[in-house]
Amino acid sequence: MHASATVLVVENDPIIRELLETILRTAGYQVLAVPTGNAGLLSLCQQQAHINWLVTRVKLPGLVDGWLLADEYHRHNPGRPAILLSEVISEAEHASVDSVFVPPHAPMRVLEALKGLVLSEVVQAAPVAMPWAA
Repeated sequence: MHASATVLVVENDPIIRELLETILRTAGYQVLAVPTGNAGLLSLCQQQAHINWLVTRVKLPGLVDGWLLADEYHRHNPGRPAILLSEVISEAEHASVDSVFVPPHAPMRVLEALKGLVLSEVVQAAPVAMPWAA
């Protein structure tokens, strides 16, 4: 699935955003990278069927933060975690959010997390062989 998977990256730091975009494209993902939560929300609303994964910074300037983006993403991808970029998250903040947390200054860990999530989906979707059915 990953060759055609589209990742929405919402990151206000232009250097980290460009680095994430380059790393993910090199790994074979299609990437839509935007600098603000507002642009991320607009992308999620307009292109929800085409966005397979969300990578967003938790703290974004303006009214739309990563929590709101993760909520919107989960409305259309209920069983799929979002990747949230944040240094420290309290237990109360992330208790109800299906997400993987990655430090914002570790872009290669985003790729590792994404590969792990894709692999876990493949394993879950694989048919289970029943030994008595042979």
